[in-house]
Amino acid sequence: MMGNVIYLEGQPEHTALSMSNGLTDTLISALLLNGSQLAKTDQEKRLIVWLAEKDQSAVGMGTVGFSVLDMPWDRNTLEQNRSFLRRTVEQAKMRRGWELLDYQPSEELLLPSLEKFLFLIAQLKQADIQPDCLDAWLAEAAENDPVRCGFPRCPKHHTLLTVFGCQICNHELFR
Repeated sequence: MMGNVIYLEGQPEHTALSMSNGLTDTLISALLLNGSQLAKTDQEKRLIVWLAEKDQSAVGMGTVGFSVLDMPWDRNTLEQNRSFLRRTVEQAKMRRGWELLDYQPSEELLLPSLEKFLFLIAQLKQADIQPDCLDAWLAEAAENDPVRCGFPRCPKHHTLLTVFGCQICNHELFR
């Protein structure tokens, strides 16, 4: 069975978050639903859009695992962004936004996965941040990419859009 792994280099292998494709979609959807509502700064919005780009309906099943170091962090705002993601996870754990999904997430699988994601983010050190990740990601964005066009939102789910559209709408088409 294919799946995805979210990890942090230098951390023991058992700290990695290994998930099935379905759980990956659910994790990303929960983060997207809540992060889209909480994101105020462009940097917070970029983090959510980057996560939403891990859309298996667009890039392929089992191909969206990543290191948290690959996320488009900004060294100058790491603590604020970590706090933002902590609030995002806390909202997701309170089942906020789940009513917008066309399925009921498995709490037994999703809640521990959210915790493990948060643990990986907490282990990140400012010195580990690769400033070129943010610059490279933005440089690859076309002029019509949502990260360059004011961060448009899905009218149905109120989530930030990616170059692939709405991650949640895309997955509803698969079901």
